[in-house]
Amino acid sequence: MLLAILLFLVGMALAQRFTVLVLSLAIVPAAVIAVGIGIARGETPGMITLLTVAAVACLQIGYLLGLGVCQLAADRASRQPSGPFADSSSARRTAN
Repeated sequence: MLLAILLFLVGMALAQRFTVLVLSLAIVPAAVIAVGIGIARGETPGMITLLTVAAVACLQIGYLLGLGVCQLAADRASRQPSGPFADSSSARRTAN
């Protein structure tokens, strides 16, 4: 469970900075770590495979949600403020 949360957060962090191609590089260490944990715990080969697939899936889902967060932040930053105090230039009309 801790590995899943950690890889989820790593995926979110990778999405903030890199393109999707970085996932191919991040999957290898994640799989190696998952296999190592499975072997250290004495799991069966089927459970090790399941742990590895879950670890890779958490990394990818974290990346996807990280992209969503990044997109929301970009949309919010590009929006023009609205409301009565958004543009004070109309209050400063020059006298003709």
